[in-house]
Amino acid sequence: MTSGDLRNPDEAARAAASLRDATDALPSIRAVIRRGSFRQRLVAALIIFLSMFLGVMMIYCALFGSLTAFLQRCAFVWAILSVGLLLRSAGGRRWSERSWASLAPDLLLVAVMAAGMVYIFIDYEDFARRIGFPFPEDLAIGIIYLVVALEVTRRFIGLAMVVVCLAFGLQALFGTHFPGMFAAPNVRWQTFIEVLFMQDNGIFGPTAGVAASYLMIFLIFGAMLVRTNGIEFFEKLSLALLGRRAGGPAHVSILSSALQGTTSGSVVGNVVGMGNVTIPLMIRTGFAPHTAGAIEAVASSGAQIMPPVMGSAAFLMAGLLGIGYWSIVVAALIPALLYFIALHVQVEIYIRGQGLQATTEKLPTVGEAMRSGGHLMIALAALIAPLFIGASPQLSAFIGLAALFVVSLLHRSTRVPMSQYLESVIDAMSNNVAVGAAVTTAGILMGTLWVSGAGNLLADFVIAVSSGHLFVALLLTALVALVLGMGLPTPAVYLTVAVLIVPALVRMGAPEFASHMFAFYFGILANVTPPVALAAYAAASIAGADLNRTGFVALRLAISGFVVPFIFVYSPGLLLKDDVGAIVQTSIAALLAVLALAIAVEGWLRGRLSLVSRAALLLATLCLAMPDLGLRLTGAALLGVIVGPVLLRRKSSSKESGS
Repeated sequence: MTSGDLRNPDEAARAAASLRDATDALPSIRAVIRRGSFRQRLVAALIIFLSMFLGVMMIYCALFGSLTAFLQRCAFVWAILSVGLLLRSAGGRRWSERSWASLAPDLLLVAVMAAGMVYIFIDYEDFARRIGFPFPEDLAIGIIYLVVALEVTRRFIGLAMVVVCLAFGLQALFGTHFPGMFAAPNVRWQTFIEVLFMQDNGIFGPTAGVAASYLMIFLIFGAMLVRTNGIEFFEKLSLALLGRRAGGPAHVSILSSALQGTTSGSVVGNVVGMGNVTIPLMIRTGFAPHTAGAIEAVASSGAQIMPPVMGSAAFLMAGLLGIGYWSIVVAALIPALLYFIALHVQVEIYIRGQGLQATTEKLPTVGEAMRSGGHLMIALAALIAPLFIGASPQLSAFIGLAALFVVSLLHRSTRVPMSQYLESVIDAMSNNVAVGAAVTTAGILMGTLWVSGAGNLLADFVIAVSSGHLFVALLLTALVALVLGMGLPTPAVYLTVAVLIVPALVRMGAPEFASHMFAFYFGILANVTPPVALAAYAAASIAGADLNRTGFVALRLAISGFVVPFIFVYSPGLLLKDDVGAIVQTSIAALLAVLALAIAVEGWLRGRLSLVSRAALLLATLCLAMPDLGLRLTGAALLGVIVGPVLLRRKSSSKESGS
């Protein structure tokens, strides 16, 4: 991107294209259909068919009511795993580069799984009655489904989640051979397969139910918003609102990335999509490349926790907890605001400390931005409003999707060929196979822990390791989530931690909802935590900056995100789970805590702060984060002692300059 007129729609169009290229599993599908070989056309046709099958099934069920829950989940699992088998070979080759030798076994598996699904559909009542007395063919089909689920997980997520499942599977089957507290009676292999395949505790469990009923419809909405140039609108609006401030491009990055969380379930996709616009602009206005990349990475990661449309793991959390998605949205609001307020303050401190100036480039006005895409806000309102009045997530997603289709036709900047609306369905399914694999494998893990009783054993182990101290257990949970996040996407991290460790936190007295939110937060923060900070590394590649330096700056900028989860575990008022007085008191204390932490970490407030002042601010942060009112007042007083004189000097100097 070169300097010049940012009103040029090509700039934002390139950002939208970058997001599609970064996350799109099918960038060359049209070329393949027109000029590819028979093999390539066959694979493309199957992927398109399976993706459209999923999209039509979910939209139909959202509009006219669900199928039998087990059957809908079965159809979803078959289709999403089949897409995964076709998209990527066992050796990692893309779908368009596969040979017949690598393709034939996967085609056979797709066909066998389809036959198994038809077998269940035709005779479902008898199939359900055979629970406890499975036929050999039931067990054979179950083994195939379980093996394929683990294999697709390996291809799209990696070995970590597969190894965890296999380890607990071995413990279930051969528990008498395990040492100490993990010893348990052996589970018959027939019972093991039956529970994981024939009952709703395994591969067709509640996590698959969330994805099969409404999660994927929200992802279709996001993919369609990308296709209809929603990114261009968010970028223009953010530039118009904040771009003219000193260091404005950084604040544009924060605002636009938060808005873009609605369009993409991928943190890296957020970084690449908006970072191609914001990162070069930040660099041109004086930001160091590694700082520009870090700001974009932290902002894009925060988009996953910003209501109303959060990351896909939030929908899975609603399913696991058995509560409405709107409850998640409401509870997440204050912590998300604290995250972005702290980021804004740290960025503002950097801007003032470096003496950065406003950009001289020509920026769009608010009117121009609203004329080009303001009508898309109607679709966002249509998506959110039904949730607010108690409609089901399925219906809300359908209403938002229908509204988006209609309003996008109102202006040439958002009107696209009909084929692109259909391609958005393919985008949503093919680009989120990892989510489908995560929910099926998480179901296997949940069923394994249920049938073996290892869930209770693991909770006992966590309690023993932490010596019964909740804070130590929370540190262990955060560490596990961050380590898993080095190789797993956020939904997989959240599901693994939620199934394995969160029950122990609940047994130790932590609120269940807050414990799940804690796991959700740290699954996201892994994206900006070295040594494998995927979001930061993606931003560094755009900025041309050192990967590790960008990662550590991102970690510093995201520091409030590591503190807020501990606050809401001990003070659920931050999640609006308390009386009004407690909510107000906790929110004010948490706000002061993240402000104190931001100033302490940056070490600047109208001048460099001494080490003593920074240490005092860290102590104030600690006191403010505590649930005790006396400690909070002490922290607030300490913050006032450090910050107050600086603000008073600023006020007096302003009066003198005015006189």
